[in-house]
Amino acid sequence: MENTNFKLLNIKNLIFNITQIKDKKICLMVKANAYGHGIKEIVKASNNLVWGYGVVNIQEAIQVRKYTQKRIIIFAPTTEYEVCKSKKFEFFVDSELGLKEAIENGCQNLIHLAINVGMNRYGVKSEIELSNINKILAENRIRLKSIYTHFPITSNHVKTNKAYQKFLKMRKLITQEVPICLGGSEVKNYKFDYDILRLGIDAYGYGKDTKKVMSIFSNVIKINYVHKGENVGYGKKYKERRRNYIAVIPIGYGDGLMRRLSNKFKVKINGIKYHAVGNICMDCFFVKIDKSVKVGDKVEVMFDADYLAKIAKTIPYEVLTNFSLLRGTTILNY
Repeated sequence: MENTNFKLLNIKNLIFNITQIKDKKICLMVKANAYGHGIKEIVKASNNLVWGYGVVNIQEAIQVRKYTQKRIIIFAPTTEYEVCKSKKFEFFVDSELGLKEAIENGCQNLIHLAINVGMNRYGVKSEIELSNINKILAENRIRLKSIYTHFPITSNHVKTNKAYQKFLKMRKLITQEVPICLGGSEVKNYKFDYDILRLGIDAYGYGKDTKKVMSIFSNVIKINYVHKGENVGYGKKYKERRRNYIAVIPIGYGDGLMRRLSNKFKVKINGIKYHAVGNICMDCFFVKIDKSVKVGDKVEVMFDADYLAKIAKTIPYEVLTNFSLLRGTTILNY
Protein backbone atom coordinates (compact mmCIF):
# COMPACT_ATOMS: atom_id res chain seq x y z
CA MET A 1 0.00 0.00 0.00
CA GLU A 2 1.47 3.37 -1.04
CA ASN A 3 1.57 6.59 0.97
CA THR A 4 -1.19 8.91 -0.33
CA ASN A 5 -0.88 11.98 1.87
CA PHE A 6 -2.57 15.06 0.45
CA LYS A 7 -4.17 18.40 1.22
CA LEU A 8 -7.81 18.82 0.30
CA LEU A 9 -8.62 22.44 -0.45
CA ASN A 10 -12.28 23.39 -0.48
CA ILE A 11 -12.22 26.27 -2.93
CA LYS A 12 -15.92 26.98 -2.47
CA ASN A 13 -15.17 27.78 1.15
CA LEU A 14 -12.26 30.03 0.18
CA ILE A 15 -14.51 31.93 -2.22
CA PHE A 16 -17.21 32.19 0.45
CA ASN A 17 -14.77 33.61 3.01
CA ILE A 18 -13.42 36.23 0.62
CA THR A 19 -16.73 37.32 -0.86
CA GLN A 20 -18.30 37.95 2.56
CA ILE A 21 -16.35 41.22 2.54
CA LYS A 22 -18.39 43.50 0.30
CA ASP A 23 -17.14 47.05 0.67
CA LYS A 24 -13.34 46.82 0.89
CA LYS A 25 -10.53 46.05 -1.49
CA ILE A 26 -8.96 42.75 -0.50
CA CYS A 27 -5.24 42.24 -0.17
CA LEU A 28 -5.09 38.48 0.40
CA MET A 29 -2.15 37.36 2.49
CA VAL A 30 -0.35 34.37 0.97
CA LYS A 31 2.80 34.43 3.08
CA ALA A 32 4.20 31.14 4.45
CA ASN A 33 2.98 29.24 1.39
CA ALA A 34 -0.51 30.75 1.77
CA TYR A 35 -0.69 29.76 5.44
CA GLY A 36 0.31 26.24 4.47
CA HIS A 37 -2.39 25.86 1.83
CA GLY A 38 -0.18 26.36 -1.24
CA ILE A 39 0.57 29.63 -3.06
CA LYS A 40 -0.13 28.30 -6.54
CA GLU A 41 -3.51 26.83 -5.69
CA ILE A 42 -4.75 29.75 -3.58
CA VAL A 43 -3.65 32.48 -6.00
CA LYS A 44 -5.17 30.73 -9.01
CA ALA A 45 -8.44 30.18 -7.17
CA SER A 46 -8.72 33.74 -5.82
CA ASN A 47 -7.25 35.83 -8.62
CA ASN A 48 -10.58 37.19 -9.82
CA LEU A 49 -11.78 37.98 -6.30
CA VAL A 50 -9.03 40.14 -4.82
CA TRP A 51 -7.36 43.50 -5.36
CA GLY A 52 -3.89 42.17 -4.63
CA TYR A 53 -1.70 39.82 -2.63
CA GLY A 54 0.48 40.24 0.44
CA VAL A 55 3.78 38.49 1.18
CA VAL A 56 6.72 39.13 3.52
CA ASN A 57 9.80 38.67 1.34
CA ILE A 58 11.05 38.89 -2.21
CA GLN A 59 11.13 35.11 -2.69
CA GLU A 60 7.42 34.83 -1.92
CA ALA A 61 6.67 37.76 -4.21
CA ILE A 62 8.50 36.08 -7.10
CA GLN A 63 6.56 32.89 -6.47
CA VAL A 64 3.21 34.70 -6.45
CA ARG A 65 4.04 36.62 -9.64
CA LYS A 66 4.09 33.32 -11.55
CA TYR A 67 0.33 33.05 -11.12
CA THR A 68 -1.01 36.60 -11.16
CA GLN A 69 -0.52 40.07 -12.58
CA LYS A 70 -2.38 41.65 -9.69
CA ARG A 71 -0.43 43.95 -7.39
CA ILE A 72 1.85 42.25 -4.88
CA ILE A 73 2.82 44.02 -1.66
CA ILE A 74 5.78 43.00 0.48
CA PHE A 75 4.68 43.60 4.09
CA ALA A 76 8.19 43.80 5.49
CA PRO A 77 11.20 46.01 4.83
CA THR A 78 13.15 45.08 1.71
CA THR A 79 16.29 46.28 -0.07
CA GLU A 80 15.68 44.28 -3.24
CA TYR A 81 14.95 47.47 -5.14
CA GLU A 82 15.94 46.33 -8.63
CA VAL A 83 13.76 43.24 -8.42
CA CYS A 84 10.86 45.30 -7.11
CA LYS A 85 11.15 47.70 -10.05
CA SER A 86 11.41 44.97 -12.67
CA LYS A 87 8.60 42.84 -11.25
CA LYS A 88 6.45 45.77 -10.04
CA PHE A 89 6.47 44.61 -6.45
CA GLU A 90 5.18 47.22 -4.03
CA PHE A 91 6.54 47.38 -0.49
CA PHE A 92 6.22 49.40 2.68
CA VAL A 93 8.76 51.59 4.37
CA ASP A 94 8.77 52.14 8.11
CA SER A 95 11.57 54.63 8.63
CA GLU A 96 12.97 57.87 7.27
CA LEU A 97 16.08 56.01 6.15
CA GLY A 98 14.06 53.35 4.39
CA LEU A 99 12.10 55.98 2.50
CA LYS A 100 15.26 57.79 1.38
CA GLU A 101 16.83 54.55 0.15
CA ALA A 102 13.71 53.61 -1.78
CA ILE A 103 13.69 57.01 -3.49
CA GLU A 104 17.42 56.88 -4.26
CA ASN A 105 16.91 53.50 -5.90
CA GLY A 106 14.07 54.69 -8.12
CA CYS A 107 11.18 53.00 -6.30
CA GLN A 108 9.18 56.14 -5.57
CA ASN A 109 6.07 54.72 -7.28
CA LEU A 110 6.02 51.49 -5.24
CA ILE A 111 5.92 52.76 -1.65
CA HIS A 112 3.43 52.14 1.14
CA LEU A 113 3.97 53.62 4.61
CA ALA A 114 3.56 51.50 7.74
CA ILE A 115 2.64 53.02 11.12
CA ASN A 116 3.25 51.21 14.43
CA VAL A 117 0.31 51.43 16.86
CA GLY A 118 1.39 48.75 19.32
CA MET A 119 2.49 45.61 17.50
CA ASN A 120 6.14 46.77 17.65
CA ARG A 121 6.98 44.60 14.68
CA TYR A 122 7.17 47.04 11.77
CA GLY A 123 6.00 50.61 11.31
CA VAL A 124 6.99 54.16 12.18
CA LYS A 125 6.48 54.82 15.89
CA SER A 126 7.82 58.36 16.29
CA GLU A 127 5.65 61.37 15.46
CA ILE A 128 8.80 63.37 14.77
CA GLU A 129 9.96 60.79 12.26
CA LEU A 130 6.53 60.81 10.61
CA SER A 131 6.75 64.58 10.22
CA ASN A 132 10.16 64.23 8.59
CA ILE A 133 8.80 61.54 6.27
CA ASN A 134 5.96 63.89 5.30
CA LYS A 135 8.51 66.58 4.32
CA ILE A 136 10.49 64.10 2.22
CA LEU A 137 7.34 62.96 0.43
CA ALA A 138 6.33 66.55 -0.29
CA GLU A 139 9.79 67.63 -1.45
CA ASN A 140 10.03 64.68 -3.84
CA ARG A 141 6.38 64.88 -4.93
CA ILE A 142 5.82 61.25 -4.00
CA ARG A 143 2.34 59.88 -3.55
CA LEU A 144 2.11 56.85 -1.30
CA LYS A 145 0.27 53.72 -2.41
CA SER A 146 -1.33 53.48 1.02
CA ILE A 147 -0.84 54.13 4.71
CA TYR A 148 -1.01 50.90 6.67
CA THR A 149 -1.17 49.58 10.21
CA HIS A 150 -1.64 46.21 11.88
CA PHE A 151 -3.59 45.73 15.10
CA PRO A 152 -2.07 43.33 17.63
CA ILE A 153 -5.02 42.43 19.89
CA THR A 154 -8.27 42.52 17.91
CA SER A 155 -9.91 40.23 20.47
CA ASN A 156 -9.75 43.19 22.89
CA HIS A 157 -12.14 45.87 21.63
CA VAL A 158 -11.02 48.54 24.06
CA LYS A 159 -7.35 48.23 23.17
CA THR A 160 -8.06 47.94 19.45
CA ASN A 161 -10.21 51.08 19.43
CA LYS A 162 -7.47 52.95 21.31
CA ALA A 163 -4.92 51.72 18.77
CA TYR A 164 -7.17 52.94 15.94
CA GLN A 165 -7.42 56.39 17.51
CA LYS A 166 -3.64 56.45 17.79
CA PHE A 167 -3.39 55.50 14.12
CA LEU A 168 -5.74 58.34 13.12
CA LYS A 169 -3.68 60.83 15.11
CA MET A 170 -0.40 59.68 13.56
CA ARG A 171 -1.86 59.36 10.09
CA LYS A 172 -2.76 63.11 10.16
CA LEU A 173 0.96 63.88 10.18
CA ILE A 174 1.02 62.69 6.56
CA THR A 175 -0.80 65.45 4.72
CA GLN A 176 -1.56 63.66 1.46
CA GLU A 177 -4.86 61.82 0.99
CA VAL A 178 -4.18 58.18 0.13
CA PRO A 179 -5.93 54.83 0.73
CA ILE A 180 -5.85 53.35 4.22
CA CYS A 181 -4.97 49.67 4.66
CA LEU A 182 -5.68 47.84 7.91
CA GLY A 183 -4.63 44.39 9.07
CA GLY A 184 -5.14 42.09 12.03
CA SER A 185 -7.27 39.03 12.63
CA GLU A 186 -10.98 39.95 12.86
CA VAL A 187 -10.35 43.62 11.98
CA LYS A 188 -13.06 43.16 9.36
CA ASN A 189 -15.60 43.12 12.21
CA TYR A 190 -14.73 46.66 13.33
CA LYS A 191 -16.48 49.69 11.85
CA PHE A 192 -13.28 51.54 11.06
CA ASP A 193 -12.90 53.88 8.10
CA TYR A 194 -10.46 52.31 5.62
CA ASP A 195 -10.15 51.23 2.01
CA ILE A 196 -8.05 48.06 1.86
CA LEU A 197 -8.32 45.01 4.10
CA ARG A 198 -5.24 42.89 4.64
CA LEU A 199 -7.08 39.56 4.81
CA GLY A 200 -5.20 36.73 6.46
CA ILE A 201 -6.37 33.79 8.57
CA ASP A 202 -10.06 34.65 8.04
CA ALA A 203 -9.73 33.79 4.35
CA TYR A 204 -8.68 30.28 5.28
CA GLY A 205 -11.60 29.63 7.61
CA TYR A 206 -10.41 30.71 11.05
CA GLY A 207 -12.52 33.69 12.00
CA LYS A 208 -16.11 34.63 12.70
CA ASP A 209 -18.62 33.29 10.16
CA THR A 210 -15.98 31.61 7.98
CA LYS A 211 -15.63 28.13 6.52
CA LYS A 212 -12.48 26.03 6.78
CA VAL A 213 -10.57 25.59 3.53
CA MET A 214 -7.96 22.89 4.16
CA SER A 215 -8.09 19.33 5.42
CA ILE A 216 -5.14 16.93 5.61
CA PHE A 217 -5.61 13.33 4.52
CA SER A 218 -3.52 10.20 4.64
CA ASN A 219 -4.38 6.51 4.51
CA VAL A 220 -4.11 3.35 6.55
CA ILE A 221 -0.89 1.77 5.33
CA LYS A 222 -0.77 -1.17 7.76
CA ILE A 223 -2.77 -2.74 10.58
CA ASN A 224 -1.08 -4.51 13.50
CA TYR A 225 -2.74 -6.78 16.06
CA VAL A 226 -1.31 -5.76 19.42
CA HIS A 227 -1.52 -7.86 22.59
CA LYS A 228 -2.17 -6.60 26.10
CA GLY A 229 0.99 -5.13 27.62
CA GLU A 230 2.71 -4.36 24.29
CA ASN A 231 4.05 -0.89 23.60
CA VAL A 232 3.19 1.15 20.51
CA GLY A 233 5.76 3.52 19.01
CA TYR A 234 8.90 5.12 20.41
CA GLY A 235 9.65 5.65 24.08
CA LYS A 236 6.99 3.51 25.74
CA LYS A 237 4.55 6.41 25.51
CA TYR A 238 1.63 4.07 25.07
CA LYS A 239 1.05 0.52 26.38
CA GLU A 240 -1.99 -1.42 25.20
CA ARG A 241 -4.30 -2.45 28.06
CA ARG A 242 -6.04 -5.18 26.09
CA ARG A 243 -5.78 -6.89 22.72
CA ASN A 244 -6.47 -4.37 19.98
CA TYR A 245 -5.96 -3.34 16.37
CA ILE A 246 -3.50 -0.50 15.69
CA ALA A 247 -3.39 1.26 12.31
CA VAL A 248 -0.19 2.82 10.98
CA ILE A 249 -0.77 6.17 9.24
CA PRO A 250 2.17 7.34 7.07
CA ILE A 251 2.33 11.02 8.02
CA GLY A 252 4.40 12.42 10.87
CA TYR A 253 6.26 15.41 12.23
CA GLY A 254 8.46 15.44 9.14
CA ASP A 255 5.29 16.31 7.22
CA GLY A 256 4.07 18.92 9.70
CA LEU A 257 2.08 16.90 12.24
CA MET A 258 3.41 18.32 15.50
CA ARG A 259 4.96 15.74 17.81
CA ARG A 260 3.42 17.35 20.87
CA LEU A 261 0.04 16.08 19.67
CA SER A 262 1.22 12.55 20.49
CA ASN A 263 -1.36 10.40 22.27
CA LYS A 264 -3.79 13.34 22.51
CA PHE A 265 -5.83 13.78 19.34
CA LYS A 266 -8.41 12.05 17.17
CA VAL A 267 -8.66 11.43 13.46
CA LYS A 268 -11.58 10.50 11.23
CA ILE A 269 -11.73 7.21 9.32
CA ASN A 270 -14.90 6.46 7.35
CA GLY A 271 -16.62 9.26 9.23
CA ILE A 272 -15.82 7.80 12.68
CA LYS A 273 -13.39 9.40 15.15
CA TYR A 274 -10.53 7.24 16.46
CA HIS A 275 -7.82 8.02 19.03
CA ALA A 276 -4.20 8.46 17.94
CA VAL A 277 -1.89 6.60 20.34
CA GLY A 278 1.84 6.59 21.05
CA ASN A 279 4.49 9.06 20.03
CA ILE A 280 4.21 10.57 16.56
CA CYS A 281 7.17 9.42 14.44
CA MET A 282 8.95 11.42 11.75
CA ASP A 283 6.93 9.77 8.98
CA CYS A 284 4.00 8.00 10.65
CA PHE A 285 1.75 7.73 13.69
CA PHE A 286 -0.62 5.17 15.18
CA VAL A 287 -4.38 4.96 15.67
CA LYS A 288 -6.41 2.55 17.77
CA ILE A 289 -9.12 1.17 15.47
CA ASP A 290 -11.80 -1.50 15.25
CA LYS A 291 -12.39 -4.29 12.75
CA SER A 292 -14.31 -2.02 10.36
CA VAL A 293 -11.11 -0.20 9.33
CA LYS A 294 -9.16 -1.66 6.41
CA VAL A 295 -5.76 -1.07 4.84
CA GLY A 296 -6.17 1.67 2.27
CA ASP A 297 -8.95 3.55 4.05
CA LYS A 298 -8.61 7.34 3.95
CA VAL A 299 -7.73 9.06 7.21
CA GLU A 300 -8.66 12.69 7.84
CA VAL A 301 -5.70 13.69 9.96
CA MET A 302 -6.51 17.39 10.27
CA PHE A 303 -10.13 18.51 9.92
CA ASP A 304 -9.93 21.53 12.21
CA ALA A 305 -6.72 23.42 13.03
CA ASP A 306 -8.41 25.01 16.04
CA TYR A 307 -8.96 21.55 17.51
CA LEU A 308 -5.31 20.55 17.10
CA ALA A 309 -4.09 23.97 18.26
CA LYS A 310 -5.95 23.68 21.57
CA ILE A 311 -4.41 20.27 22.22
CA ALA A 312 -0.92 21.48 21.29
CA LYS A 313 -1.38 24.74 23.25
CA THR A 314 -0.65 26.87 20.24
CA ILE A 315 -2.61 28.77 17.57
CA PRO A 316 -4.16 27.54 14.29
CA TYR A 317 -1.62 29.56 12.30
CA GLU A 318 1.17 27.23 13.46
CA VAL A 319 -0.87 24.09 12.78
CA LEU A 320 -1.70 25.23 9.24
CA THR A 321 1.71 26.54 8.24
CA ASN A 322 3.43 23.38 9.52
CA PHE A 323 1.72 21.50 6.71
CA SER A 324 3.69 23.50 4.15
CA LEU A 325 6.17 20.66 4.64
CA LEU A 326 3.67 18.06 3.49
CA ARG A 327 4.84 16.01 0.56
CA GLY A 328 2.20 14.75 -1.83
CA THR A 329 -0.66 15.83 -4.03
CA THR A 330 -2.88 18.84 -3.46
CA ILE A 331 -6.50 18.24 -4.37
CA LEU A 332 -8.74 21.13 -5.35
CA ASN A 333 -12.41 20.79 -4.56
CA TYR A 334 -14.54 22.99 -6.79
